Amino acid sequence: MNDDLYVVGAAWSDVSDDTDLQLDEAVFASCSEALRNAGIRRHQVGFSVTSSLDLYDARSISNALTAPAAAAYLGDEVRVEGDVSSSIMLASATLASGSVDFAIVVAVHVPEIGSIAEQDVTKLREHVSSYTFDSHLDRPVGMTSNVTLGLHAASLLDDGAVDWAEMTERTADDINRGAQRSRPRRGPVSAADVAQSPMTVAPLTQLMLPASSAGVGTLILGLGVSARRCPQPLARLTGWGTATSRNSSDPRWLSDPSEAARTARKRAYSRAEITDPASQVGSVEMTDLSPALSPSLLKALDLESLPGERVNPSGGVRSNYPGIANGMLRVIEATDNLASGMEGAAVVHAADDLCGLVTSTSNVLVLEAP
Repeated sequence: MNDDLYVVGAAWSDVSDDTDLQLDEAVFASCSEALRNAGIRRHQVGFSVTSSLDLYDARSISNALTAPAAAAYLGDEVRVEGDVSSSIMLASATLASGSVDFAIVVAVHVPEIGSIAEQDVTKLREHVSSYTFDSHLDRPVGMTSNVTLGLHAASLLDDGAVDWAEMTERTADDINRGAQRSRPRRGPVSAADVAQSPMTVAPLTQLMLPASSAGVGTLILGLGVSARRCPQPLARLTGWGTATSRNSSDPRWLSDPSEAARTARKRAYSRAEITDPASQVGSVEMTDLSPALSPSLLKALDLESLPGERVNPSGGVRSNYPGIANGMLRVIEATDNLASGMEGAAVVHAADDLCGLVTSTSNVLVLEAP
């Protein structure tokens, strides 16, 4: 099995209220930019994966509209209904099998609600989350993604395992780091602003939760010699791992929500031959959906010793959180970290939050300079 894999092209576009692009046009524009960056043509792409969800797109089988724009016309294509990090892993496995030289991964999160205001996008996400719980699990009344985050944060505060002031400071630090980067959703804030923002689900305020946004992104992955011939590869993908958290009938989803990330990390680090994360990892972009999760996630990723400015240098999900396209943005931010000269590998942790901390799939990717 060949694992000489590279990220050879990327494109990201935040979607605004005033866009005049239709959904397939936005996907086409993103894919065209990524292909130009990679220096390859559409006919060289052997496999196409799109992450999208019909409930967000307000269409039945929405990938029928977006697949041709995602370089999948008359080609091998598949759609994944979950965080795009799972699509990246699927494309990586296909490349590692040696069956194709290039794969394209497209992330689409453009809710058709006539607004991309943070509160509007969050409201839809919670509605979809409630529907997901009701349809597939044991129908807990009132459960949504944010409710699971609130229950977890409340339990830690009650036990004294986290500190409220530390949560507000961590949130403000994330948002302020993100405000200095190129893709912020929120402007600079203070810890007092975080504490005084509206309570969304006790004890978490609005600013402590992800900054919901809309966006379209594309990655081009390449294999071996073909990838190394591209004009400017962004990163080498050296490790990946995946695991799923407990369901709602198992209390460990609440007591140990980072279990899946820990398992995924072990698999990814083993593949990437990372034996001493403190010296081998230079930055991490992680999906800590609430500041109460951050310490346990860092521990699960074995990155507790990483300097604070190397944890979510982009600001993470509290700076910009484009739903199921989140994993794409985190990977692109990680390649930016590598390009900025941060020494060591860049680790990405992404998670599917359709049910919050319940049955959440955590994926860990390891990127290194090409």
